Amino acid sequence: MELKSLNPWWESKEAIESDKHIRELARLKYVYHPKSLNEDFKKASIYTIRGPRQIGKTTFLKLLIREKLKTVRKDSIFYWSCDSLNSKDELIGLINEYAAYCKINEAKPEFILLDEITGIEEWQKAIKFIVDNGIADESCFILTGSNSIDIKKGAERLPGRRGKGGKDIFYMPLAFREYVEMVAPGWFEKHKSDSIGKLKFHNEELRIFFERYLNTGGIPLVINEYESNGEVPSYIYDLYYSWIVGDMLKEGKNEQTMKELMKRILASYTTMVSWDSLAKESSIKSHLTISSYFELLSNLLAVFGCFFFDLSSNNVNYGKNKKIYFYDLFILDMFSKKLNLPVSKEKIIEGIVASKIKQEDILEDIYFTKVKKETDFVLGPKKAIEVKYQNTISKEDFANKKYFKELIILSKNTFSKNIMPVHAYLFVEGL
Repeated sequence: MELKSLNPWWESKEAIESDKHIRELARLKYVYHPKSLNEDFKKASIYTIRGPRQIGKTTFLKLLIREKLKTVRKDSIFYWSCDSLNSKDELIGLINEYAAYCKINEAKPEFILLDEITGIEEWQKAIKFIVDNGIADESCFILTGSNSIDIKKGAERLPGRRGKGGKDIFYMPLAFREYVEMVAPGWFEKHKSDSIGKLKFHNEELRIFFERYLNTGGIPLVINEYESNGEVPSYIYDLYYSWIVGDMLKEGKNEQTMKELMKRILASYTTMVSWDSLAKESSIKSHLTISSYFELLSNLLAVFGCFFFDLSSNNVNYGKNKKIYFYDLFILDMFSKKLNLPVSKEKIIEGIVASKIKQEDILEDIYFTKVKKETDFVLGPKKAIEVKYQNTISKEDFANKKYFKELIILSKNTFSKNIMPVHAYLFVEGL
C-alpha cells in the first residue's frame, strides 16, 4: 500500500490544510471545535470515538492531526480510512507496513488513527494481535466507526489491552450551550461564566438563541444548512434515516418493525411506557422484540431510557414503566416527519432537558419518579427537576417539593426562587 497517499503531511506539514475535511470546515458559516481536541491522548492506549453518523468523527481526526503536527514528528502520525481494507489480516498487514516504514526512517509511531474500522469484520482481533505482538509498540490508537454498536462490542473484547488511558469518547450532537458557543462565539465569551442572576439581564437574547436551536437541534451539518438556506434540505433527513435503517439491517432487524416502534415512541413521548404496553399498542406484539429494538437504537445513540426511581426504597426500579427520549431533536424531527406524527413543543423541550442530563454522563442512566404526581427528573439525593414550559408557575407545580431538598422548576420565561427559564438552565454550567 502507498502509505503516503492518506498521509500527505509526511511530505509537508502544511498539506493537512488541503485535506478535504479541513477545507470543508473553511466553507462553513459555523464551525464547532470539540473539547476532545484537548484530550490528553496517552501512549500505549486504545481510544474509541463513538457517536452518530455524519456528526463529524472523521473531521475530528483531521483536526487532531493538525493539532498534533505542532508538537509531533510528522511521520509519527498515521491515518487510514479502513473502507479500503477487506479483512483483519489486511489491517494487520497495514500496521506492520507502517511499523516497518518507521523503523527504516528512524521514526517512532506515536499516533495511529483508524477511521471507519467497523467496516472490517472481526477488527478487534486484529487490534488484539497488534497489541499482543508489540507491533507499533507504545502507540496511541484512536479508532472510529459508523456502526457504533460494533465499535462498542469490539472495544469490550479488548480487556486489559486498552492501556492506562484508553477509553470511549462520545462525539455527540451539540447541547444548547455548545450551540450558542458555535453560532455566537463573541456573545458566548462574554456570558459563558454568567450565573442565573446575571443571565436574567440577557434573557431575551438567550431566548432567541433557544428558538433558533429548536429549528435544528445540535448536528453541525443541519445547523449550517438551516442557517444558510432557511430550511433543512430533504436529503439530510434521508441521510440520517438511511444511517439508522442501515445499521439496524446490519444487526438483522427489520425496517418496518423499527418504524412501528418509533410510532409508539412518538405517540407516547415523555409519558411512562412499558415494553408490554408498546407491544400491545402496535402490531409487534412481543415485548421481547420491543426491548431488543430499543437496545439497538440506544446503542446507535438515537434514543435512551429514563427509569423509575423509588423514593421509598431510594433505589432504581428498572422493572417499572420508563420514559424514552431522543438524544437530539433533529432525529426526533426526522422520524416525526417520516411517520407524519407531530410532537408538541412542550414535549420536545422536556426531551432536550433529558438529553442535557444524560449527556453529562452518557454511560449512566437518568431517572424520574412519581408519588402522587410525577417529577420529571431525579438528579441525585434530594434534588429534582420539573419541566413546566408555560407562562405561569403555580403552587401546584411544587406539589412534590416536600420529597426533595431542592426542586427546580424550568419555566418558559419566569425567574424566581427555584424557578428559571429552560433556556437559562440549559446554558449555565453546573446546575
